[in-house]
Amino acid sequence: MYKNCNYPLRRLSNVVRDDVKCIIPPCPRRRKADFLVTIKEAAHLTRLSRKAIRHYESIGLIETGRNEAGYRLFSADTLSRLRKISYYRDLGFPLGEIKNLLDAPESVVMDAMEHHIAFLEDEIKEKRLAVEAMEAVLSAEREDDSIRKTGLAIIALDLQNDLMAGGSLACNRILKILPPLSDLFIKARAMHVPIIYICDWHKKGDPELLLWNDHMMANTWGAQIIDQVAPEDNDIIIHKNLFNGFTNTKLESTLKSLNSRTLIFTGWRTHVCVAQTAIEAFYKGYRVVIASDGVDSTSQAEHNFGITLMDINYNFEFYPCENILETLLEQTESDLPL
Repeated sequence: MYKNCNYPLRRLSNVVRDDVKCIIPPCPRRRKADFLVTIKEAAHLTRLSRKAIRHYESIGLIETGRNEAGYRLFSADTLSRLRKISYYRDLGFPLGEIKNLLDAPESVVMDAMEHHIAFLEDEIKEKRLAVEAMEAVLSAEREDDSIRKTGLAIIALDLQNDLMAGGSLACNRILKILPPLSDLFIKARAMHVPIIYICDWHKKGDPELLLWNDHMMANTWGAQIIDQVAPEDNDIIIHKNLFNGFTNTKLESTLKSLNSRTLIFTGWRTHVCVAQTAIEAFYKGYRVVIASDGVDSTSQAEHNFGITLMDINYNFEFYPCENILETLLEQTESDLPL
């Protein structure tokens, strides 16, 4: 058999031309016309699987002879044809098109290659776009991992319409903190830091209404969040009916689900709702950080009292809205309290 000949096998580099030589080098013991091999040898010589060869025969790409025992026999021409099929498959041509190319003149093959190049270039562009999309996802996921390691979350307290002109608790001082908070919230969303709005949501008979006029009543304009700092789709809104944002709310379970351990406090009435919720967070083991220009009260004296209370009694951290996120994210995980 041919496999016993001592001639080395060489891969064919150009298999397109009709007059190409067979990949089988000449054997002194056998003429090309007499050259026949079994499917096992054909698979070895063409580096195709037997399954693939049978499939090519079944769809009419090649023809084989049979010996008396019914076994397939492959001639040198059939082996050359198989090598062409393999070549075109390596170039990415579908079998249906390969069938048309096997016996086509060279001009037709060249035209087919030009069209195939254009097709492949389009595919490359699509794959590049897919790679860019996946890289964007991975980049966002890495940012998410960074956020999860620090466990950041923003708590935004009582930023509601009743504090604006025409509201039941209107106060012009609220206008001072809205621009820095708006910028902070935009940046937080871009960095995938969760924002949790904790909003007064009162109904008749709530204990707090005995101390204050009716305000932020459920389902009214006054209870809606101020447009300038309005939430977006992925932000979280929690309703409360007392000063402390943890009391009778789902705040703690929400923080656990977000794996948030460092809370950035923002919002209205530094010395009341902000202070009470921040102090409760401290007792629950959270790291408390105050956005120094993102909180305020109805008077400077009340605001100063709240800041002093949280600073001296609890040693909370204070950073401006402009760089609070960067400052916290730059700190290594080992620097953070357990």
